[in-house]
Amino acid sequence: MSKKQSRISEKIREIISQYLVENLPASYGVVSITRVELIGDGSRGKVYFSVLPEDNESKVKEFLEQNKRKIKNLIKKLRIKIIPELEFEPDRELKIMEKMWGGNA
Repeated sequence: MSKKQSRISEKIREIISQYLVENLPASYGVVSITRVELIGDGSRGKVYFSVLPEDNESKVKEFLEQNKRKIKNLIKKLRIKIIPELEFEPDRELKIMEKMWGGNA
């Protein structure tokens, strides 16, 4: 990923994180957008998130999917040429790292 794509990814991560702070029901738990990976020319992006408690992963993913249009409208304010089509996925890498380092994943 180029430096420009890295900057855009970070801005998108910040936008989605702020949207969740302002709109996600508190009953869904603590949610963190861990990273955004832009794919190819930036027309697709994978948004990775973590949730505590983990039982709420599917609810959070559903919330993100239902609010995808609103999130894309916020991303448009970045004035980038290509607005990525977003996919939302739980961040499994964090769980793998916790297991490797002796955490209770």
